[in-house]
Amino acid sequence: MAATGRPGANEEAVFRREIVSWALIGLTLGLVEGATAAVLVKTGYRGTTSPLAVNLATALVSGAPAFSNVVSFVWANIAHGRSRVRLLVRLQALFALLVGFIGLAPRAGGGLVFAVVSILAARMVWAGILTVRAAVWTANYPRQVIARVTGRIVIVSSLAVAGAAALAGGVLAARAFDPRWLYGGAAACGLLAASLYRRVRVRREFRLLAQESAEGGSSEAFSLRMVREILARDPSFREYMLWMGLFGGGNLMLIAQLVVVLTDGFGMPGGRQILLLAVVPLLALPVFVPWWARRFDGEHVVVYRARQGWALVAAVTMFSAAVLAGWSWLLWCGAVTYGFAMAGANLGWNLGHADFASSGRAQHYMGVHVTLTGVRGMLAPPLGMLAYQLLEDWQRGLGRYALVLPLAMTTAGTLGFNRMKNRQT
Repeated sequence: MAATGRPGANEEAVFRREIVSWALIGLTLGLVEGATAAVLVKTGYRGTTSPLAVNLATALVSGAPAFSNVVSFVWANIAHGRSRVRLLVRLQALFALLVGFIGLAPRAGGGLVFAVVSILAARMVWAGILTVRAAVWTANYPRQVIARVTGRIVIVSSLAVAGAAALAGGVLAARAFDPRWLYGGAAACGLLAASLYRRVRVRREFRLLAQESAEGGSSEAFSLRMVREILARDPSFREYMLWMGLFGGGNLMLIAQLVVVLTDGFGMPGGRQILLLAVVPLLALPVFVPWWARRFDGEHVVVYRARQGWALVAAVTMFSAAVLAGWSWLLWCGAVTYGFAMAGANLGWNLGHADFASSGRAQHYMGVHVTLTGVRGMLAPPLGMLAYQLLEDWQRGLGRYALVLPLAMTTAGTLGFNRMKNRQT
C-alpha cells in the first residue's frame, strides 16, 4: 500500500482482475434486484390471480435480496478453509443459470409461484457470493483503502445493474418483446463473468486459511449456535445488529409498498417505476460512493452509520410525503436522495462487520450480519404489505399511510446508531 493511503500496485492489479467480472455479473443481477424484480412481478402477473397474492409476491421478491441471506451461514460454513476463488466461480455460474430459469415462467397463476421461487433461489446463491466475496476483499485490500477500492467495484457493478434495469424498463414501456427474453441474455453475461473470475487470486490465501483454522477451526461449522455465541460475547456488535434490524427492516418495507401504491393508486406504468425506484438510485451510486468511501475509511462504522442513517430517513420522508400529498416531482427528489443513502449503505453493509471482527473471524461476523439481514428480509416486506392491505381493506386509499411504518423504523434505527456513537466519543 502506498504511504499516502491510496491503493498500491498490488491492490490495483487485483482490482483490474476483478472489475470486468463484477461488471458482467451486474447485468445478471440487475434483473433480480429488489425494485426491478418487484415491478416485473407486479406488472407481469397483475390480474392473473388475487390482488393479495400478487402483492405478497411483490413483497417477497422485493425483500429477496435480504431474505435470501438467511442461508448465508451455510455458505460461510462451506467456504471455511476452502479456496475462495474456485468457490466464487462455481457460485457465479449457478447464479447465472438460475436467473436464466426465471424467463421460463408462464404468465398464468402457477407462473407466479415459479417466478418467485426462481428469484428466491437465485438470490440465495447471490448471498453465498456476497459472503465469500467479503473474505476475498478483506484479504486483498488493507483496511485503510478497502472502501475506496471496493467502492470502485461497487460503482461499476451498480452501473451494470442500472443498465439492466433500464433495459427492462424500456422493454416494458415500448412493449417491443416479452421481457422474459431478457433473462437469457442476463444468464449468458453471468456465465462469462464466472469464466473471467478464474484469473483472480487471493493474496496470502495460505495465511487466511491458517487464521481460520486457528481462530475457529476448520471443523467448527458456522451455525445458528455460532450466531448466538458471537452476539452473546460481543455486546457492541449485538447492539449494532439491533439497530441495523430496525433501520434495515424499515428500508426493506419501503420499496414493495411503493411499487403497489404507485401501480394501484397512481396508475404509474411499470417502465417509469423501474426508472424511479431502480435506475435513478443506481445511477446515483457512482456519484456518491467516493464521498461515502472517504468517510468510511476514516472512522468506525458506528460513527459512519450515525451519519449515513439520516440520509435514508430523508429519502423515506420524501417518498412518504410525495405519496401522501400527491407530489410526483418529490418522488424524483426522493429517488436521488435514496441513491445517495444507498451508496453509503452499500459500503457499510459489505464492510462494517470488519470493525468488530479479527481477520480470522471476519467471515463469521459477516455470516451473522447477513443471516440477521435474511431474517428481517423474510419478515419486514410481507408485514409492511399486510399493513398496507389492512388499511386498504378498511378504506380504499388508506393503504398509502402504511409508509409511516418504514419511516418510523428507519428513524428509530438511526437514533440508535447515534446513541452508540455518543457513548464512543
